[in-house]
Amino acid sequence: MKVTPLTRFSLGLFAGIGGVFAGLAAVYAAVSLLWPASLPAPALSPMVHLDEKLRFLRDRPELDPHILAVGSSVTWRQLAGGAFAALAGGPHRFVNAATAALQISQTRRLTEFYLDNYPSVRTVLVLTSLPDFEGCKDEAAGRLIDPADARAYTFGGWPAAYFYLRYFSPQRYAKAVLTLSGRRTPLTGDLYFDDYGSGPVKLPEGVDLGLRYKAIAPDPTCVEALNGFLGAMSERGVRTVLVFAPIHPEYRRAYPDVTRQLGEVAKGLKEGLPPRVQVLLLYDDTGFDGDDFYDAFHLEQPAAERLSALIARAMRHEGPPAVLTGDMIRALGDRPAVAVQPRDSHARPFRLVPASATRAMLRM
Repeated sequence: MKVTPLTRFSLGLFAGIGGVFAGLAAVYAAVSLLWPASLPAPALSPMVHLDEKLRFLRDRPELDPHILAVGSSVTWRQLAGGAFAALAGGPHRFVNAATAALQISQTRRLTEFYLDNYPSVRTVLVLTSLPDFEGCKDEAAGRLIDPADARAYTFGGWPAAYFYLRYFSPQRYAKAVLTLSGRRTPLTGDLYFDDYGSGPVKLPEGVDLGLRYKAIAPDPTCVEALNGFLGAMSERGVRTVLVFAPIHPEYRRAYPDVTRQLGEVAKGLKEGLPPRVQVLLLYDDTGFDGDDFYDAFHLEQPAAERLSALIARAMRHEGPPAVLTGDMIRALGDRPAVAVQPRDSHARPFRLVPASATRAMLRM
């Protein structure tokens, strides 16, 4: 076969491109061994925030949580770990494993991954609000990680260099390297984690982000996913504390219909609530005013600390009623911190709310 100049040029071009990518991959692998903190986390998922959370957990093998916080930024940004450490049994017993931009259906799968690898978890704490109930994906489309690879990286001690090569993403890595330092700035960086894995926010003086969100009507698919999540946790024998987090009062006034629909979802859980589930209805709590928020659904650090103290007080109360409002929690008074109870290996099966009932509830 005769090799034409064009063929030789094409082969040389592809070889050159392959060499560049191989060289870049080798550089990243070397840097990951020598200066790992200077690189973004390996791209195991489509989401930088989740990748960084997995690295946070990887770097702290001493963590053995009894209380595990999961969910979207509604959980990640609004929990002060100190409020839960004594309740969990020590500083390594509470972990905020939440990340950004998760729908309810994704939260379930990620939580199941964590529970498979943190066998001491006894209580799952999840804060939720309207952004979590938008556009839930089906089971295949909603997949975030390969569980085997994520387990090997986060909990298995495999070399990070392997995952930089396996999930090589030069454009994403190069962009992240240029901004990584600023994004880790305490209280203002979007990739900042405190010692518990939370990402509290305190805006600089004079910065006003507004509400940032328009009307979000709860997607019935997401409501069904929430029911599935609660049922799955109950079947595992894990106690679940579900918090419908505070919403900015201006947002509630601007979009009363969607706020009411979220309230119907929350109150509808009273019927057929699985065993070992506690629901806190704080979405319209008057203990938080507009100055406490940095957007419609997220509290700034000082208010997040107050919210955490309120949730921790409720978690000390395991008897009926299982559904509490903010005023009911405040009336409970302070109770001594007690160790959370172990998983119930004899949990009763939970029957999901039918899809037709969910849709009818949202039409009310």
